[in-house]
Amino acid sequence: MTVVLSEAWRMARAAGAAMALRVETVGLAEADGRVLAADVVAATRLPVTDASAMDGWAVAGDGPWQVDGAVRMGAPPGSLAEGSARVITTGGAVPEGATAVLRSERGRVRDGVLTADGPTSPAAGADIRAAGDEVRSGSIVAPKGARVTPAVIAAAAATGADAFEVVARPRVAVVLVGDEFVVRGVPGPGQVRDALGIALPDLLRDNGAAVVSVDRVADDLEALREAISGGGVDLVVTAAATGHGACDHLAGALDAASAHVVFRGVGMRPGHPALLARRVDGVPVLGLPGNPFAAVVALTVIGLPLLAGALGAAPPRPRRRVAAEAFTAGTGGVRIVPVCEGDDGVRPVRQGPSVVSGAVAADHLAFVPDHGVAAGGLLDVVDLPWRR
Repeated sequence: MTVVLSEAWRMARAAGAAMALRVETVGLAEADGRVLAADVVAATRLPVTDASAMDGWAVAGDGPWQVDGAVRMGAPPGSLAEGSARVITTGGAVPEGATAVLRSERGRVRDGVLTADGPTSPAAGADIRAAGDEVRSGSIVAPKGARVTPAVIAAAAATGADAFEVVARPRVAVVLVGDEFVVRGVPGPGQVRDALGIALPDLLRDNGAAVVSVDRVADDLEALREAISGGGVDLVVTAAATGHGACDHLAGALDAASAHVVFRGVGMRPGHPALLARRVDGVPVLGLPGNPFAAVVALTVIGLPLLAGALGAAPPRPRRRVAAEAFTAGTGGVRIVPVCEGDDGVRPVRQGPSVVSGAVAADHLAFVPDHGVAAGGLLDVVDLPWRR
């Protein structure tokens, strides 16, 4: 059953959401790139206490002030009597009784007495960050489904977290099909260098998966059936054998394994032969075309939404960009074009289902509708996985 691209996207997302991955706890140092399985809730407020926003003096009341020492970083700030001042650095805890912070460049000390440059004392609360002004205790620092970034880690650590509850990485088996592929050196006549055996696992890992195996199988139905039926995985991703040729055995292998085919073929080019199925144990099988760039396209627009669905994360969403030149329509559905972005909009780069080298210079994939897009018109694009 061939489906339109939007329907394939929806089905892939639903297949991922049905995977119901387990939850695990990881320390902050191991959490970068993971997806939160629960809200991160602040265990304390930020700042924890009133804090100085500048280097200078904490002052109490109007000046001049008698300087009575310095606030020591990391120690309780104590209290400050009316008419007194205390040296303070940025981030230091403001003593109880202080009414403002006088910046270091706006005051001077002589014989232990601080005076402000100018006729007035600082306004009440000047250069003091109030306790809880940034984060309130019990507030959400990062929501469930967010991807952990260094900023999330820093904010969580600052509010007292030591670990995160995250969604387990989906365990993925990668199966590469074909007799013609070689893994080293220059391919000979009738041979093709394997462009996907490293690239696909790396793309999957970069998007939250744990690749547990990479198998290469011959153009043989039984060998392929066995390869896609292995246990201990949450997802199987294949490359090649998705078409209707004499050596395209994936559909037959799925039938032999009693798998249910969700769709076979998507209204897009390249990537039209993409396939999604479900094994009898519920494990999804995502079949990517064998042409390298077509496989990258299918993984980007179908595989990544599937992974996002499994992880409970936000899927890649299209954005609008101006077409710097006219984009002609293709045939058989949405034409997907690798584009690079310039000051005047996006332009196509070298393309074709087997031309993976063109993607090196590309920033996005552009979706060209069946009526094309004129120069100056708007195109929907998604970032290529390595450009996000």
